[in-house]
Amino acid sequence: MIDKKELQTIAKAAGKNIKTEADLNEFRQILTKITVEAALNVELDDHLGFERHEQSTSSNNRNGSTS
Repeated sequence: MIDKKELQTIAKAAGKNIKTEADLNEFRQILTKITVEAALNVELDDHLGFERHEQSTSSNNRNGSTS
């Protein structure tokens, strides 16, 4: 669950550096990229059944190679 107060604190800190529409667009792009990457990594971890850099119980790891 998203902690609204923590998110507001981050937004206020970031907002201090946003002076133009271009700054806002750049911030939006960065935030979207970070959010999508995080969601995809969580989805991949869930699909594979283990997190990145963790040992798998399977012999087939993230690199897709098999023996």
